[in-house]
Amino acid sequence: MFNHRFKFIFPGLLGLYSFWNIVTLEGDRLFQAELPTRDLFYVVIILAYAVWFANWGTEKFILPWVKIIHPLILQFLSSVVIVTIIALLSVEITGLILGGAFTFSFQNFLLTIGFTFRINLFLNCVNAIFFFNSKLTEKALETEKLKTLTTQANLQSLNNQLNPHFFFNNLSALSVLIHEDVTQADAYLQRLSVIYRYILNHQNHELVTIAEEMDFLKNYIELLSIRFKDSLTFNMELDPSCPDKLIPPAVLQLLVENAVKHNYFTLREPLEIRITGNCEKIEVFNRKQLKIALEESTGIGLQNISDRYRFLNLFVNIEDKIASFKVILPLIDTNEHTFNRRRAISPAANK
Repeated sequence: MFNHRFKFIFPGLLGLYSFWNIVTLEGDRLFQAELPTRDLFYVVIILAYAVWFANWGTEKFILPWVKIIHPLILQFLSSVVIVTIIALLSVEITGLILGGAFTFSFQNFLLTIGFTFRINLFLNCVNAIFFFNSKLTEKALETEKLKTLTTQANLQSLNNQLNPHFFFNNLSALSVLIHEDVTQADAYLQRLSVIYRYILNHQNHELVTIAEEMDFLKNYIELLSIRFKDSLTFNMELDPSCPDKLIPPAVLQLLVENAVKHNYFTLREPLEIRITGNCEKIEVFNRKQLKIALEESTGIGLQNISDRYRFLNLFVNIEDKIASFKVILPLIDTNEHTFNRRRAISPAANK
């Protein structure tokens, strides 16, 4: 506190208050006899500055070298010793200048040291408040930093779940395709490399633009078209006026994969996935054609998406009806401060 940028102003204000208190409220005298007002003013101001800078010197030159004693205790004990010396010198010097009743005496020394001790005690109390407030602020910042690091670690964990899940699923599909059609397998591999490059480039990104996400999704749809031909169709109607809206990376791909995983589709009974959106939200919809024997769930799909939105203080709306399934994803403005929003997450169960 004593090294504050206003350290040349604060002791002056304290000295003025002390002078006003003595003169106006007839406070304790500094000497057995009453000092002339002008001389009293000079003495009080000088003592206020002397006590302040005694503490400043302690804070600057003593505290950094002594670590075994609490800094507030060391500050106070050191200042008591120095302030006692200041009071002694003050009485000596005042006696030399004014003489008479103001010469050095034990009574004059007690009155002066009582005044300087009160100033010192007040300053050390304020310093203690300043010290603990600084520590509280530091702890609050450390807590927020820890929360941020934890959130980033959790989000990275979710992204790491996505990468191997996506990669191994497509390696299995590629393995089957190699035995059926080498040319198609080559095209599939080329497209897969483009997609996986996108995932690697964006794995540490919390958000991407909807334009980037749609380019990624179109590449993924081409992979599915190679595998399933006309038994799987897509209908996409998106507002082209907001390509800079943001969305967590690969969430649309996960929703499409979720629909493919849980529904059957053939050339006679194709599955249509509709992706529609405006500048506020995107909806992914499909009619249910549930498989009789479902694949074992990995627990990644919808829960992954919901958790990633939760880190943005947003929620995913899931409409699971008897004949249809729809997921509504909010889009995010580039200048939107999502962390001021209410933390929320859809209560829907993972599919």
